This record gives sequence, C-alpha cells and structure tokens, in this order.
Amino acid sequence: MLNRYNAPPRIGPDIVSNIISIQNKLRKIWGNLNSLVESKPLFILTAILTITIIRAISIVAHNPPSFASGETDSWWAIALNLLHGDGYSLCLAKYFSFCSPENQLTAMREPVPVLFFALVAILGHESLWAATFTELVIYLLIPILLFLLTKEWSNNRAALIAAGFWAMYLPALDLIPQVSSDLLAALLVTAGILMTGRARKTLRTQDWFRATVFLGLAGMSRSATLVIVVAILGGQFMEFQQKRINFQGFLKTAMTIIVPVILIMTPWLIRNQIVFGRPIIGSSLVGYNLYRHNYMISTNDYLRYVAGAEGYQATQKLIASHPDEMKGNENEAQMESFYRKEAVKIISAHPIQYLMLCAYRILPLWFNWQVPEAYGIPTGNHGYIIMGIQGIFLVLAGIGLSMAPLRTWQLWGSIILVSLAYMAVDSQLLYMMPVMPLLISLGAGGAERLLGMLDRAGGQSTSAR
Repeated sequence: MLNRYNAPPRIGPDIVSNIISIQNKLRKIWGNLNSLVESKPLFILTAILTITIIRAISIVAHNPPSFASGETDSWWAIALNLLHGDGYSLCLAKYFSFCSPENQLTAMREPVPVLFFALVAILGHESLWAATFTELVIYLLIPILLFLLTKEWSNNRAALIAAGFWAMYLPALDLIPQVSSDLLAALLVTAGILMTGRARKTLRTQDWFRATVFLGLAGMSRSATLVIVVAILGGQFMEFQQKRINFQGFLKTAMTIIVPVILIMTPWLIRNQIVFGRPIIGSSLVGYNLYRHNYMISTNDYLRYVAGAEGYQATQKLIASHPDEMKGNENEAQMESFYRKEAVKIISAHPIQYLMLCAYRILPLWFNWQVPEAYGIPTGNHGYIIMGIQGIFLVLAGIGLSMAPLRTWQLWGSIILVSLAYMAVDSQLLYMMPVMPLLISLGAGGAERLLGMLDRAGGQSTSAR
C-alpha cells in the first residue's frame, strides 16, 4: 500500500496546459515554415545560396588554390600548354613511361574542361584565382539546377531540401580550390537530366536536343558519364512500350538523342585519330586504370584500392617483362592498348576474383572506403563524417526512389549505370561527383516524405505534388 512518502508524483493541470501550449506553438511555427516554403521558395533558395557562398569562401580561405591542388597539375597544365602554343600536350611518366620532348601529345584529360579553362586562363590572365572563382560559380549554379530538377518531379519543399543538401556536401566544397572536371561535369549532367525530364513530358525534338547537348558535353568532361545516354535510351524504350507508342516514334526520339552526342564527340575522335592513329573515345587513361586496379586479382590480397605508387611499380614491371614488344617510343594510344590487352588477359584468367573485386568497389565508390589508407593517410574524422553523409543520402535516396520510381528513372538509371561503369575499372568517391546531384535530388524527395509524416502527425496537410 502506497503512503504519502512513496506515492507517484502527480502532473498538475498547469503542467499539462504548458505542454499543450508548447505543442500548439511548435505546430504554428511548423505551419508558418511550410507556408513560407510554398509562398516564398525563391527567398529561401537565396538564403541557402548565401550560406553556400559563405561556406565556400571559408573553404577557399583555408585552402587557397595551388598547382599541387588535386588534379590542377594536369587539367590546368594542358590548358596553359594549349595557350602557349604547345598544343594539347602533357605527358606524365607516372601513367605513360616513354615521355620525351617529342612525345608530349595527350588524350588523358577530356577536352571540354580543358578548352573551358583555357578560356578562363585567357580572361583571367592565367591566374589560378580566376579558375577558382569559376569553380565557385559552377558550384553555386548546381543548387539552382537541383532546385529546378527536384521541383520537376516532387515539390517546392523537396527542391529546397535538395539545394540545402548540396550546400552541406563536403566533397563538393573540397573541389572548389582545384581545377578539375568534376564540378563542371556535375553541372552538365544535372542540366541534361533536368531537360530530359521536361522532354519526357513534351516529347518535343528541341527539348531532347537540349538535353542531349548537355549530356554530350558532360561525356566529353568525364567520359564515364556517356553511359547516361544509354540509360536515357533504355528508359525511353520502356516508356514508349508502356504507352504503346509505335517503334517509329521511338526511333525518331533515339536519333534525336544519339546524333547530338555523336556530333559533340566527333572533333575529339578525329583529333585523336590524326594524332595517335586511333580514335580514343574519352580518356587514354582507361587502359592504364584497368591494369593498375585489376593486376593483383591473381593474388590473395586483391580486395583493395591500388594507390599510385603501387600502380607505377606494377606498370613498370609489366613493361620490363615485354622487352620485345615495347620499343620505348610508344605514344599514349599505343600504351593504352597495351595496358588494356594485358588487363583483359588477367581478368579472363580470374573471372570470379574480378567479379568479387567489382562488387567490393561499391565501398570505395560510395564511401571512399580504404582509399586514403592506400596512400598511407588515416581516414580521420573528416573522412568518417563524409561516410556518414553518404550513408544518409543513400538511405534517403532509396526512400525518394520508392515514392516515384517511374517519374525518376532518368535519375536512378543514370546513377546505377555510372556506378557500374566505374566498378568495372576503378572506383573512389570523387568519381561519383557528376551524378551526386541526382542522388541528392532523390534523397531530398526521401527527406520530404519523412517530413510529410510529421505534417500528418501534426494535423497539417502536405503540399500538393
């Protein structure tokens, strides 16, 4: 029997009244925020962009641009060589062993970023700060396109969440102080997928043309993104089948998609045919990477990322073992063919190990797992935070995809095919940058769905789709 000393405490009417009052105030605040999202989305987007600019400037202040930043030593160097009259040239001995003053012509970096930054170098008097400012502008254009892309298939709130997610995405911020193709490719892919969504609705030739021009330029910035065109063609074929549109209608759309991409690629193919005697489609580094990241599958220690120093030793050993085949004056295309041929031999001899390694590569591709360690650098807190962010985005993207799989096939289809392309050769988180805005768009849709559950719990209506 309870007495007055151990009786449970009673909740007085004043406490209950205060709790209800707080709940009502929170509901009112939440409702006001939702109203602001619907009535003034551009105001909120401007606020997000302002915060993004502040964060970006802080990153650049702590990591000012230098020739040693990231891939600046190749993209910027080729652009400057082009301006100085040395042609599209830069031979790096860590990739191609037979560099000489007469063997400098290159195809290891795709042409669109090189030509773009050559123009920046002209306008900016070859200042790296001008290039960094350009990277910053590209970085800031992406959340605007993300807003439009996500609004196209979801609603204002999801679109603003997507812009906000991009503002906090650390790997993209880290790219601003360096000259590379990744942010430019991300911008072009996002624009291409945005226009693809609109073309799906209108079926107008000019909309498909705009979409594929952006995707073609993206493919000539990061050649792996060319597989997005395959995703678009496959998706359109299935969609035409579902709508029972005749094959002639699909063929017309397919030609509208394929022809602009081929026209954009043609000058690069012709140039490489003239220079190297072979029409290299994207980068001459494909064969090198295929060998470097798969040579070890004949050993027991093969589920790992291969760093540059180990890759250099492996390729040097390979070259030394073929003295009759290697003359010492091979150009990039000849070396690319040699690396590719030897890599295919190893893969053909160990298909199970190769498939297991491809499956393993999803970890470095999406989480940068063990990539820093391969270079002798501990992952550290920054790396683990990025892994956590990637995990959250992937979960949210799964929720977003489940909401609208048919409306968003151009997003998730592109992500899957680009992932598979890299998993077949070489993978690290940096390579997913061109399609990260697409994942973030899906993730924002997932976050919006979770917020919609809060709306319903609070007795508020969700915004219309």
